Amino acid sequence: MRELLRTAALLVLLGVTLVVGGVVVGGMGLTATEIQDAETATKAAGGNALLLVIGFAGAALLYFALLGRGEGSRLLRGAGGGAATYGWIALLMMGLFPLLPWLGWDAESFRLPASLKSWEQLLELQEARVEAIMRSVIQHGSLPLLILFMAVAPGICEELFFRGALQTQLRRFLHPHVAIWLTALLFSLIHFQVYGLIPRALLGAIMGYLTWWTGKLWPAIWAHFLNNAYATVVAYVGLHVFHHPEWIDSTYRPPLWLALAGAVIAGAAGYQLYRRLHRA
Repeated sequence: MRELLRTAALLVLLGVTLVVGGVVVGGMGLTATEIQDAETATKAAGGNALLLVIGFAGAALLYFALLGRGEGSRLLRGAGGGAATYGWIALLMMGLFPLLPWLGWDAESFRLPASLKSWEQLLELQEARVEAIMRSVIQHGSLPLLILFMAVAPGICEELFFRGALQTQLRRFLHPHVAIWLTALLFSLIHFQVYGLIPRALLGAIMGYLTWWTGKLWPAIWAHFLNNAYATVVAYVGLHVFHHPEWIDSTYRPPLWLALAGAVIAGAAGYQLYRRLHRA
């Protein structure tokens, strides 16, 4: 019961830090209702990154400080693997990038019961809103800042909270596999994007196992950063070079041959990681 209450307190702490973060971001004027140029794009992306720092990283660091067990420093002390491990993670994430969209929903496949039709419409509106913001940010933002705000910040801040604080706490009273998958589900749900719910949960589980097997956060941070960086670069190049704005959409699926090639790459890299880390 004590550990369950601590888990609830951690989630409440996250809610408080997110509210504080929202107030700070708004007070600093780092919001943009209409993104029409580089300045407003930087404000929107930078404000979201600051919200992640205060909300997710802030909640995790406060949790570790209040718990007083030194778990945060242990998770961050040491790389959790050598250059080969990080190379295989890079290949794994590269292979998964064209593959996972095929596991997601779209407007045709996502259907709720008639009694929940209003929820279905609300979720689809939220999906469209997020995509519109992303398209505007990618269109007007500079690539280096986009990678900083949309790959580096989420990779560090979200992993500190989900795999660092939450998964660690859940493992105190749940089987490791249950803790990993429950954390992954919550990680996906909190993004409020229903079409990518399954792919994002799978990514969360992969990062959870990397943390469990290595005992460190850096492999998961690396994987998270790469996933977001790949997506950011592909979206930017697709919009500015190849003129394919649909590459940004959460319902976009790459060509099947590319997904199959990605499956082969991800399978080989995943097997090598399993051999290296599961035996450690």
